[in-house]
Amino acid sequence: MFSFGMSPFFTPSALASAAAGGMLLGCAVVFKTGVLSGVLGISTYTKRLFVNPSLGRYAFVGGMIASAALTSALYGGAEHMTFSAELLTRLGVGAFFVGVGASMQKGCTSGHGLTGLARLSLRSWVAVPLFMLAGILTATLSKSASAFPPNPVVEAGLAGWHAAVIACASIATLLAILAGLSSCRQWEEQTTAVLSVLGELVIGLSFGSGLVISGMSRPSKVAAFLDIGSGAWDLSLAFVMGGALLVTFPYFQFLERLKAQEKPLLASTFDIPAKGGAVDHQLLMGAVLFGMGWGTCGMCPGPIWVNVGSAPSLQVLVALVGLLLGIGAWEVAQHHFDSTLATTTAGARHDAETASPKVDYDSMGQGLVSAAE
Repeated sequence: MFSFGMSPFFTPSALASAAAGGMLLGCAVVFKTGVLSGVLGISTYTKRLFVNPSLGRYAFVGGMIASAALTSALYGGAEHMTFSAELLTRLGVGAFFVGVGASMQKGCTSGHGLTGLARLSLRSWVAVPLFMLAGILTATLSKSASAFPPNPVVEAGLAGWHAAVIACASIATLLAILAGLSSCRQWEEQTTAVLSVLGELVIGLSFGSGLVISGMSRPSKVAAFLDIGSGAWDLSLAFVMGGALLVTFPYFQFLERLKAQEKPLLASTFDIPAKGGAVDHQLLMGAVLFGMGWGTCGMCPGPIWVNVGSAPSLQVLVALVGLLLGIGAWEVAQHHFDSTLATTTAGARHDAETASPKVDYDSMGQGLVSAAE
C-alpha cells in the first residue's frame, strides 16, 4: 500500500551529517584527480583489484574499510541487518545487478554522480537520473524500506553531528599535508611511488569516513530515500550529493574551463575520460540494472566495501560476493561478445575477399574477369 509521509529521522542534524559527509566525499574525489590523476570510481577500483591489481588500489580499499571501522566505533553509524533467507536473497541478487549495471554503464554513484555531473558529462547526466528513477521504482514496488527498517538507536546516536565537522577537518588536514609533500618536486623521483600509495590510502580513509558520516553506508537510509511510498520518506541522501557537488563542481569547472591546473601533482597528465562519449543502449541498460539493484539491496559498491569494516556479517559478505559476481559476469560476457564480433567480422571479410572476382587489365584498359581464386 502506497503511503506518503516524511521520516521522523529527517532532521536538521541528519541533514548536517549528510552534507558534511558529502563534502568529505567531494574532497576525496578532488584529491584523487588533482594529486594522483584519474577519476574516483569505486566500481572501477573493485574490478581492477582483480584484473589489474596494484598496491595503491589495495591501499585505497583498505583505507576505506579501516576508516569505516574507526569512524563507526567513534561516531556511530554502523547498521547491523537482520538475518533471514529473504534478506540474504535480496542482498545477493541486488548486489549482483549493481555489479552488472555499474560495469555496463562504466560508473556508479561515485564516478557518474560525484565526478560526471560536476564535469557536465552528457553520459552522466543521462545515467544518474535514469538509475535514480529505476531505484525509486524498484524500492517502492518491492517495499525496500520494510526490508531495511531504520534503527532508532543508531539514528539517535548520530545526533551529535559536530563529530562530522571534526572528522572533515581532520581528513582535510591530512589531505593538505600530503598535497604539500607531493608538491616537493626535488623528491619526486625517489618518493612518487610511495606518495602515490600513501595518497590512495588517505583518499580511502576520507571516502570511507564520508560514507559513514553521511549515512549512505546504511541500507536503511538508502531504502528510506528511494522508497517514496513507505510513509517515512527521508531526503537526507540528496544532501550527500549536494554537499559533494559543492566541492567537485567548482574544481572540475576551473580545471577544464580555465585550465587552472596544468597537471596532477604526482602524474604527468590528467587521466580523465572524454565527456563526449555516446549515449548508447549499453549505458541505458546499465543504468536501469544498476538502479534496480540499488533499490533492491540498498547499497552500491562503496557502501558494500565500507560495511565490511563497519558492520561485518554474513549479510555483508553475501552482498560483496554478489557485487563481485556481477562485475565478473559482465566482464566474461563482454569478452565473449568481443570475441564473437571479432570472429564474425574476420569471417565476413574473408568471405568477401574470396568471393570477389579477380580483375586483370589488358593494354587497352578493358577488364578481363577471371575466376575467383
